[in-house]
Amino acid sequence: MDYHIFRYALGTTNEAKRLAVQKATGTEPICLSVPSGVAAQPMSEEETITGAINRAKAARSQAPEAEIGLGLEGGLTYDEQFTKQWYLISICAAWNGSELFIGKGLAFPIPNQAVQRIQQEQIELGTIIDEWGKTVGSNHRGGAYSLLTDNRVRRSDVFCDAVIAAITPFVSSLYK
Repeated sequence: MDYHIFRYALGTTNEAKRLAVQKATGTEPICLSVPSGVAAQPMSEEETITGAINRAKAARSQAPEAEIGLGLEGGLTYDEQFTKQWYLISICAAWNGSELFIGKGLAFPIPNQAVQRIQQEQIELGTIIDEWGKTVGSNHRGGAYSLLTDNRVRRSDVFCDAVIAAITPFVSSLYK
């Protein structure tokens, strides 16, 4: 499958997300700063997907030379049914102007102490990860995944999988 046949508009200037699209497609996306329309720290899968869709549609509308708009959104979701645990999720929405597909990356358990701080202090996970890792801007590099796995998994890797999942229906003849 040829993922680099399209021009992609990405609804963020985040470096980890840009790298994810580059890895997934073999192309350099047009990066645009567009609003997600959701909270800075989405706290459900629905809110995270909504933010990704909003970014994908805004990116495509602002870059008419792109065939596909991509929105990448990280968020948290709570598993009420099985584990009673919060998970970090990475979502990609892909929009070509008429069709929408959603790709999901790894769902990764997040320490309860981080979620408690997010809820109490109304801060983003990235702020906590920067504190714990004694760094700044970790969400543009390895993110929470990198810190929690001692760099075995990086943010761009997880988003790369989500991008591939979301754009495959546009490039595979099996979806036609």
